[in-house]
Amino acid sequence: MKALVTLFLLIVSMLSVEKVHSQSLKIEAYVVYDNGKESKKNLLSNNPMEIDNAMLYNIDAGQTNPDDLEGVTSTKLKVVIRTQDVVDIVIKKGKKTAIDKKGQSISGVGTFYVDDIVCVPVGITVKKGNKVIGKKTIDFQCGE
Repeated sequence: MKALVTLFLLIVSMLSVEKVHSQSLKIEAYVVYDNGKESKKNLLSNNPMEIDNAMLYNIDAGQTNPDDLEGVTSTKLKVVIRTQDVVDIVIKKGKKTAIDKKGQSISGVGTFYVDDIVCVPVGITVKKGNKVIGKKTIDFQCGE
């Protein structure tokens, strides 16, 4: 009986650890400017533009960028996945898959770069097995 109780407690603790890992997932995204500098503003924060949560329009034309810099352009995005887990990562530009990494063992921080992000939403999906544990979208659009 004692062995059965110990086994039960072990299984419960293992399931709890699994849940903690999934809950500790954090997805961030930063614009990388054509001059090589990276924005400090996480586009996936609650309010990346700090005013009205504005959409990011065609940043290649320099119309709107997270740092409100005049004439600065970008077509690259840095995606940061923070977790302590083995996960599958899919990053899409519009409907096209830009990055598809299966079984990525991330011990803290995983960094991925997506090129040509102009005028299309970028979707980021993180799975553990068949379960989606994180899903984010950056709604890049074209302006006039």
